[in-house]
Order: sequence, then structure tokens, then C-alpha cells
Amino acid sequence: MKLASLRSQTPDGQLVVLTRDLKLAKPVPDIAPTMQSALDRWDEVSPRLAQVSADLNAGKTQGASPFDPRQALSPLPRCYMVFDRSEEHTSEL
Repeated sequence: MKLASLRSQTPDGQLVVLTRDLKLAKPVPDIAPTMQSALDRWDEVSPRLAQVSADLNAGKTQGASPFDPRQALSPLPRCYMVFDRSEEHTSEL
């Protein structure tokens, strides 16, 4: 299963499922609107994403369009970060 984030009106982009050859992309907003949303609910959504992938690769899916890699964002355009400011990680000045 290949997933990508495409440019959209949101900073997180739009999650799409890609064919193995990277020629077609299918948006899956009914499953997960963004990659972060998919990761947050992976156990719930991964079987559905896998089914879309299988159908897409078998040519059984409506709503797919040519994949333009120039429209792709990083997979997690706004991934969460953790800043550790604990004592053991700071140096004395």
C-alpha cells in the first residue's frame, strides 16, 4: 500500500492512496482526510486503506486521477514535535 499527502486547502494536505506504479491517486476523505488522521487511527483505518489499494491496483476503483508528484507534500507536513528541556539535556553557560 502506497500513501501520499497532496496539496489541499489545509496545511496537512489530503491523504491519497497510490497505485504501485505511482500513476494513479485516489483521495480517501471518508476513511482519513490526512496522513496524521490515518496514523492516529491506524488500527481502525488500515484495513480499509488496504482494500482501496487492492481495488485501485486491480482497476476496480472509481474516482482515481493521475498522480502528479509535483503536488505531493512531505508525508506529514506538520508532524508533531517534542522538545525536551529537562536538566540532563541542557548545558551550563
